[in-house]
Amino acid sequence: MKKKLERQKPQKRKKIILFTLGGLCLLGLVFPFLLNIYLKHKLPDLINEKTPYQISLKDFDLNLLKGNISAHSISIRTKQKNDPAITQISGNIKALEIGNIGIWNAVFNKSYKAGHVKLIDPNLQIVSGKSKKKKDSTQKKTDFAIENILVTNGNISVKGNDNKDLFKGKNVNINLTEIHQSKDVSKIPVAFKDFKIDAHDVLITVNELYRISAGKIDAKNKQLRISGFHLKPVENPALYNAKNIFDLKINELAAENFTIDRDSLIVENAKFSKPQLIVTSTNKKTVKENPKEVNLKIGIKNLDLQQGSVLVQQQNKTKTASVDNFHVGLQDIVFDKNTVKEKIPFAFSTHNIEFENIYFKTDPLQAVSIKKISSDNSDIFISDAQLNAIGKSSTKDVFNIKTEKIEILNNASKFVGQQLQLKLGEINVYSPDINIIAAVNKKKTAGKTQNQPPDLLVNLGALNLINGTLSQEKNGSRKLKVGNFNVKLNSVTSNRNILKESIPFHVKNHLITANTIDIDAGKYYNLKIGDIKNTGKIIQINNFGFLPKYSRNQFNKMIAVEEDLYTIKVKSINITDQNSVIGDKTSINLDHILFDGVDCNIYHDLAPPDDIGIRYMFSKKLRDVKFPLYVKQIDVKNSKLTYEEIAEKAQIPGKITFDHFNAKIANVNSAKMKGKPTMVKVDSDFKFFGDAATDVHWQFDVANKNDDYAINGTIRDLSVENANLFVRPYLNVSLDGKINYLKFDYKGNSKKIGGNFYFKYTDMHVNFMNKNTGKERKLLTAIANIFVKNDSKGEPDHVEVDKERDPNKSFFNTLWQGIMEGLKKYLI
Repeated sequence: MKKKLERQKPQKRKKIILFTLGGLCLLGLVFPFLLNIYLKHKLPDLINEKTPYQISLKDFDLNLLKGNISAHSISIRTKQKNDPAITQISGNIKALEIGNIGIWNAVFNKSYKAGHVKLIDPNLQIVSGKSKKKKDSTQKKTDFAIENILVTNGNISVKGNDNKDLFKGKNVNINLTEIHQSKDVSKIPVAFKDFKIDAHDVLITVNELYRISAGKIDAKNKQLRISGFHLKPVENPALYNAKNIFDLKINELAAENFTIDRDSLIVENAKFSKPQLIVTSTNKKTVKENPKEVNLKIGIKNLDLQQGSVLVQQQNKTKTASVDNFHVGLQDIVFDKNTVKEKIPFAFSTHNIEFENIYFKTDPLQAVSIKKISSDNSDIFISDAQLNAIGKSSTKDVFNIKTEKIEILNNASKFVGQQLQLKLGEINVYSPDINIIAAVNKKKTAGKTQNQPPDLLVNLGALNLINGTLSQEKNGSRKLKVGNFNVKLNSVTSNRNILKESIPFHVKNHLITANTIDIDAGKYYNLKIGDIKNTGKIIQINNFGFLPKYSRNQFNKMIAVEEDLYTIKVKSINITDQNSVIGDKTSINLDHILFDGVDCNIYHDLAPPDDIGIRYMFSKKLRDVKFPLYVKQIDVKNSKLTYEEIAEKAQIPGKITFDHFNAKIANVNSAKMKGKPTMVKVDSDFKFFGDAATDVHWQFDVANKNDDYAINGTIRDLSVENANLFVRPYLNVSLDGKINYLKFDYKGNSKKIGGNFYFKYTDMHVNFMNKNTGKERKLLTAIANIFVKNDSKGEPDHVEVDKERDPNKSFFNTLWQGIMEGLKKYLI
């Protein structure tokens, strides 16, 4: 019996286990159905009890196995409207359907994924609640995804917890299929295969700084139409991490063959009608950089912007730039991770642009206005361009410049990395009219800043300025006027190193011509040039004039001390350059200068007070030139020089003329050019007073700081009538007879002049004159002529001259005093 009972116990345990497993299996099979039935009837009540929302609905259906949820006539409202922590929801939905949702993943893994969501006629108003706790950055993010979305006739409003609009839309219809989300912030966050969107009065807050609104959105069959588009800034400019804020309105935006993928946005044709862009400066010089690299490709085959406008302004609404009307057509646009690194963050193949009524300030004193800019691929045309002075400055020059037309031809410029490569075939500027308003007290720059020049590479085939005019004004009076000029620069190049030079570009060759040049050359003179031509190595000047502004009497009333009055006219000047440089490292190295047809008059009145300023020798004046200077040869031919000096109470001015003047001057220098000779040599010949053949030879060493020089000359067959023109005013005597020649052979320095003087004459008679009345002193004349030899026979003996130089007198005055001293020793 006992053994029998022991055998029955295991069998009983097996039955219990089998019954338990069977019950569990039955419960596992039945429970979902029971739970589905329970939730189907109780879920709305649970939501009303366990959540802060009150809902009502009809025809609620739930299928846990298939993951389907549906309901009709849904109404929802928030119970506690005054609790800011609760998201406020109110409104109704005609029908809701959620298909293929993973309910168990949603419950246990917080993974909310659905095959499709349908909202029929939703009318919802949502205000986000404030979060009570700070977000934990380590907390696992909610996994949310929907493959297909369908919304019909929705009216939706979403506000943030600050009651600012996040989203608004009326008559919203959305149908998106095969939606893909990207966790990569550098790519498009949402992509889909097919889309259909239709909405009115849409508002979307992009972020805390910008908001987008649209009157109507219509997108279907890869076609997009947006009416009344507006990208609007919503915060104070100081809050933006940017140098500029953008406000963009587009009357209508259209795109064809619109395709969005995870890492690309491709558009066949895009057209913007009447885009209006307002750019407002934040006055920030630097902004924080975004370290995230874009890994997104945008491609637009054709982009067409029509009847657009641009306004750039400061925070106080002061306009700094504008375009009233523009049209832009770009083809084959590409924006990707490579192009975004360039200065221009996109590439394109061809373009057609047109801008009208362009305005922009270059600085507070200057503004540019252009009537029209048009460009068809490689050529750019600019009409009626002006640079206008919009302010006045006593320390800075301002400009008024206008031109009829500018042509920029064969433009192939581009950015390569951060380097701008300007490659242009030709630039033509027609009829430029340049007016410079010079500063009265122009500031001298303390020195060049060490700013790094821009990374620039310039290759310009030719720059032509055609039929231009130039003028300069200062203190309301004209200082410069050029009636007509033309400039042609060939093969212009520049780069980062060349930009550091005084002239920031190199030119292979050039041609500059100008006509009718009038320059205010200072207080007393005007400089006039008939025409000038510069080919780089050769400069040709015709009809040069350095002319006094005032008459001799007016000039004498204006000067405080004795001063020469010059009147200089030159028929032509030809300059041959060797290797000169103008700028910070100026170096004048000329091969030849030819003056042809010089007519120079120097007038000096001794009536004004003496000028006690030191007159330096020519050697010192050249030595004091700040930059290296060397002129190999200067020729003067077919010229005339006249010096007139009138002494107080003199009856007539002393006058010296040098007709048919020719000279050769070698090695004009400043003793600062290495390897060049410093000895200046002057060989001249002329007709003294028009008939006396004369030659003068003069030399001095610029490097000699004692200013030593040597000069000798011979005057032949000088008529006494001409001799009296300078002898009578200086010695108060007149001569009768014949002068065969006079010679001088002098040496000197900055302190004295001296040497041998020769005088050969026949039938000489000396007449002494009264200094005050100008009448002959007959008794003194008769007595003196007893001791004067009438003839000098053979080679005359020389007299020695040793004359101290007056440091307040010029070199030529010293030479003249040396000649007078020799005559005095012969005649008196």
